[in-house]
Amino acid sequence: MYEKNDIIGNAMVKEYNFEKYFDCLLKIIPINIAALAAMTLYRIFFCFYFADSGVLKGFYGYVFKAFFLGLRFDLSVLAYINAPVILIFTVLLVFKNLNLFKFVTGLINFYYWLAFTVLAVLNLTDFGFFTYFNDHINLLFFQFFEDDTFALIKTIAYDWRFPIALAVLTASSYTVYKISSYTRKILMDRKCIIASSYWSFPVKAFFILIVPCLVFLAARGTVSMFPLGAFHTQISPNSFINKLPISSAHSLTDAMYAKSEQSNNKINLADRLGVNAESTDLSVFEKFTQPDHNIAVLKPNVVFIILESFGTAPILYNSGDFDVLGDLKKHFDEDTVLYNFLAAGRITIHCLESTILNMPQRPHALQITQSPSAYNKYSSAAALPYKNSGYATKAVYGGSLVWRGIENFFKTQGFDYTYGEGSIKNEYRHEWGINDAQFFEIILRELQETPNRPKFIYAMSTGTHPPYEIPPFYKPLPLNIPQELKQMMPGEKKYGKRIFETYQFANHAAAKFLDAVKNSKLAENTIVVITGDHNLREINPSSKEDLFKKYAVPMYIYMPKSVRKQFDANIAGCHMDIMPTLYDLSLSDTEYTAAGTSLLDGSKKHIAFNSEGFILSDSKIVLYNINTNEAQYFNFDNKTKKLEETEYTEEHGEMLEYYKNTVAASDVYLKRQ
Repeated sequence: MYEKNDIIGNAMVKEYNFEKYFDCLLKIIPINIAALAAMTLYRIFFCFYFADSGVLKGFYGYVFKAFFLGLRFDLSVLAYINAPVILIFTVLLVFKNLNLFKFVTGLINFYYWLAFTVLAVLNLTDFGFFTYFNDHINLLFFQFFEDDTFALIKTIAYDWRFPIALAVLTASSYTVYKISSYTRKILMDRKCIIASSYWSFPVKAFFILIVPCLVFLAARGTVSMFPLGAFHTQISPNSFINKLPISSAHSLTDAMYAKSEQSNNKINLADRLGVNAESTDLSVFEKFTQPDHNIAVLKPNVVFIILESFGTAPILYNSGDFDVLGDLKKHFDEDTVLYNFLAAGRITIHCLESTILNMPQRPHALQITQSPSAYNKYSSAAALPYKNSGYATKAVYGGSLVWRGIENFFKTQGFDYTYGEGSIKNEYRHEWGINDAQFFEIILRELQETPNRPKFIYAMSTGTHPPYEIPPFYKPLPLNIPQELKQMMPGEKKYGKRIFETYQFANHAAAKFLDAVKNSKLAENTIVVITGDHNLREINPSSKEDLFKKYAVPMYIYMPKSVRKQFDANIAGCHMDIMPTLYDLSLSDTEYTAAGTSLLDGSKKHIAFNSEGFILSDSKIVLYNINTNEAQYFNFDNKTKKLEETEYTEEHGEMLEYYKNTVAASDVYLKRQ
């Protein structure tokens, strides 16, 4: 116990002061070094236990990179654990009481033992989870508490690895207890490691202020826009290496965040829309393509590209002074472009789920990719008709495949190969992944592989996204933003011209890709579709007259001459119609499941809609609010793309009925799978 005449260093200690505060910071370093070493040893064991040495051959540089990134994750965990301790050390400077300090060291002893024991439990749990699911802790973890939990506990207890895990946990907890007790002992030691009593007040104040900042930075793990997370683990072409760095603590917090998003919404859409779910006829989703000899012989490659924020609004203002299309305009002029086209929703995941599952984005629906439903094998999955026809099915994402759990989702829904930002040398990376030039490099590379086997490639970029960055080698074309377009961006105060420079660069990269396809043998056997996941976020017209421009994305189609077909330029379409259209263009006499309709099907009126109840067909628009069950009716001018409010017509009623029935049926279908 400290007395008022105790000696620390060369000074008489009469109170808890800066010298002891600084000494405490130094003396908690050993327990953290021990923890960091233990976490690294665990990662090494994890690697050797789960890795296929044959697969890792040639990837050793990436393995080293994974372990270095793993150190950053571990340091982040340690920063969170140490933050309360450092805060207590700092607060004690106010009270300056040595007896209070002694009491607090006892609490710190217990806290370190508990925190590191919980971390050991978490690592063992994650290890067991990976054994069964080949993935770190995710949303499936919570099924343990929603299933027959007692039966699952019995099953785990009978597993031969359980006694080993229990022994490892006991040994780890005991070791932590001994180290934390030793830490308390050295904290109470009357001798300071470094005498700092002679330091000036500004130096002491600097240390007191800088330490919390350093802890915050370590916890964040990076100085970039987003804190260190699963998003940053796409560092190699090998999926196992990409799973090495992340800590079990980060995996759990990601799963908890996803679970919190899932837990607040249990709306019965059929009831809300006034549709009888029990009598819903799901057979309307069962469709087929017509027999076509040319298609059957050619078996064309199909490349479906979704560009981040590739909205229609900027294209409508394209000119020499505002050249957002650049070289892509040549391809737009040569090929087919549909402008009366709607994105599934307002965010990227809406587009991804709608196009992968061939279903509309349902209002108020929770994301499937981050739910247990992500592991359902949907019969409507976009890749299945191609997979069943002998195609190689590939999914390319320009960012981290860990984002919203899409790697597992892709694989479950029939993609044989998945590629993310780790699949190419990373040059001029932006906050969300690789730049668009590299994104198209991956697509072209995979398209050119194994030329004798047809391919279906689904690709989604990440480039045109805040903070809007272009590579230094790109020199933008003129971009004098039209005043009318500026007025549709009332909330834009930060990025200005950079938004359209990034948009233009993505189009430049797309044009180079199309040039490469058209100037090679691929031109004879490859169909390319390009659309946007949603419009630019900043475009938010205040007038209902321009509401179409808030939701519209273009749909560009390149078709080889042998399978080229004519489209109605003014036809209304949306994301869920793309795959049925591609099936019609590329597959002969093939069955498929989809809510959408081929845009080549002239037997019925085409109605497009999005998750916000914006419904479009020919020259009519309905704006429906599912929360209030109210609708507004408009005429639509195909030339100006403007709306004019009008009275209800029978055509409006048919559009609204189609919307309600399709959304309700898709909700029933997705919940029954």
